[in-house]
Amino acid sequence: MKIGHGRSGLPILFRQFLAHLPQFCCFCHQKTDTGRDLCRYCQAHLPEISENLSQFGSTLCLQCGWQWPSTEKKRECVYCAKYQSVIKQIICPFRYDFPIDCVVGRLKYHHHLPSGRLLGSLLAAEALKAMQAVDFPDVFLPVPLNNQRYRQRGFNQALEIARSCGSELGIPVLAKSAGRHFDTGSLVGLSRAERAMRIRGAFWVGENLRGARVAIVDDVLTSGATSGELATELYDSGVSEIQLWVVARTPATGKEGGS
Repeated sequence: MKIGHGRSGLPILFRQFLAHLPQFCCFCHQKTDTGRDLCRYCQAHLPEISENLSQFGSTLCLQCGWQWPSTEKKRECVYCAKYQSVIKQIICPFRYDFPIDCVVGRLKYHHHLPSGRLLGSLLAAEALKAMQAVDFPDVFLPVPLNNQRYRQRGFNQALEIARSCGSELGIPVLAKSAGRHFDTGSLVGLSRAERAMRIRGAFWVGENLRGARVAIVDDVLTSGATSGELATELYDSGVSEIQLWVVARTPATGKEGGS
């Protein structure tokens, strides 16, 4: 299935228009000249997946969150490299640490939509570094919220990130092509096994995604239970390829995040 992607003229013109408007850093609130809501100083201090600030720097496995010395230039640990997953590729620029965790929380719990625009833009920048445009997915699928939770919150943080990222890369967002059968409640504080049990059977996927290359979009990857369950449902529904695009990854022994 070819739904289509690529840089269209309108998103480029829109970004050029935004670049001429005053923008302010989501971290320090100073005026920026970078074309996004992030100044150069704060960008230099974002917690990248590989930290090389000292001889004790570390890298996170994008799948399980296990850490090893950053001198090893790998994106997966030895175990996950051998593990067969329905998710073909993971795009993730940051570890879930200060100050990225504050911006995610500001979007998720304080309705600060410029934070979503910034996180989506940073995710797009990582994708442009990590892969070729021909390997981009046909569509973005933000992890859906239950209807009750959506009404309470008023928006879906994964959708806001996907919209911003999709606008920069020319990839359509099909937010209504999947949904939840029931509300799983918050997964924060649950073990990996408890998360997997809580989320099992929670999702449905529309027929219009059959044959498409789909990238699941979310804010934070913790145990992988949510994205894994949605990926399984997508695979069973006939999707040809599944990627996972997330802003931040929690270390295996670190703080709790999202899915």
